[in-house]
Amino acid sequence: MTPTPRSHTLQSSAALRTGTRVEKINSKHGDFHVNGAHGTISTSLGPEIWHGQVTQGHLVVWDGCKTAAFVMGSRIRRLAKE
Repeated sequence: MTPTPRSHTLQSSAALRTGTRVEKINSKHGDFHVNGAHGTISTSLGPEIWHGQVTQGHLVVWDGCKTAAFVMGSRIRRLAKE
């Protein structure tokens, strides 16, 4: 049996796809990025438990930043074509 090549980037099937442009929504006090900030999904991590709730987790590279940050799916939305 020949092994099939696998992507080195993890991605949840139910999450936003890698490369998807997103906008920050539902900012909270102390967030580095406020509502309206734009970024790109680097990796979709699939269901994550965050404060007792199951949510989709994403690593987002925000415009103007070089490092990806973890963001819960309920705090971002897909951008319409820019």
